[in-house]
Amino acid sequence: MRLIDELDLVPQGSLLDRIERAEKRGWIAASDLVRIRELRNLIAHEYIEDKLRELYLAVLELAPLLIELTPKVAAFGRVLIARYGGLGTVS
Repeated sequence: MRLIDELDLVPQGSLLDRIERAEKRGWIAASDLVRIRELRNLIAHEYIEDKLRELYLAVLELAPLLIELTPKVAAFGRVLIARYGGLGTVS
């Protein structure tokens, strides 16, 4: 989302600011995105074998939200490309 904010000429702010902007753009509820982020942190930093079942169930619950989010972000990206596309290439 940082790149989207930069292209949209919006100051980055904190992670919470970016999450709130995603909600304002109609992409996803902020509370859902916070849950996804917390799950990601849990998986990345506290990989515990006795919690695998709970982790898989949480991923199964939240994955559809990410799948639904993807085309919304892509569509917004296409709007930004159309708006700024003639300004040069992105590297």
